[in-house]
Amino acid sequence: MINIGIVDDQMIVRAGLVNLITINDNHHISFEANNGKEALEYLKNHSIDLLITDLKMPEMNGIELIKRLRLSDSKLPILVLTTFDDNELFVQAIREGANGFLLKDVEYDKLEHAITAIASGEYLFEPQVLANNHSISDLPFSMESLTDTEKQVLRYAAAGFSNKEIATSMYLANGTIKNYISKILEKTQSRDRTQAVVKAIQLKII
Repeated sequence: MINIGIVDDQMIVRAGLVNLITINDNHHISFEANNGKEALEYLKNHSIDLLITDLKMPEMNGIELIKRLRLSDSKLPILVLTTFDDNELFVQAIREGANGFLLKDVEYDKLEHAITAIASGEYLFEPQVLANNHSISDLPFSMESLTDTEKQVLRYAAAGFSNKEIATSMYLANGTIKNYISKILEKTQSRDRTQAVVKAIQLKII
């Protein structure tokens, strides 16, 4: 069972998400909140497996919510729902520690995959939102510095695959994938998989 919290100031959006998410009997909505402040109050005394949050909300927006959770050392997986108008805010959300994002008009299959992947600790990004954003890569690197195999590993990582799943898909050993990830982080000057994927998307490497 995946216990999920939804944070959005638009009741109709929350209702739509609840209807979609609960199609799967293994998904349970633990709480709904209008803003980040309400979510933090709930999370002080309750544990969940995944938080789905909007970015633009009154009282406390999604950026501040993510920031405060990470400052409290919370490792709660966080999925951001955004629109194209939220692009700059979304980049901030990633930097504060969001695990992934989808557009609000997401289809059921993609939402279902995102919930499973992110709740298990993986990352998932919507390339369309980041493709034309030039504020993401703090440190530039050359497209040619990554091999074709490393680019393929990054594509799988961006889709939310774990190292084990990437290894299976590419018919390689798990240790080999770990080595590729380490090389990718070094070449892209990234602190983690999230930053490497974001930079690669921005530079249209993947």
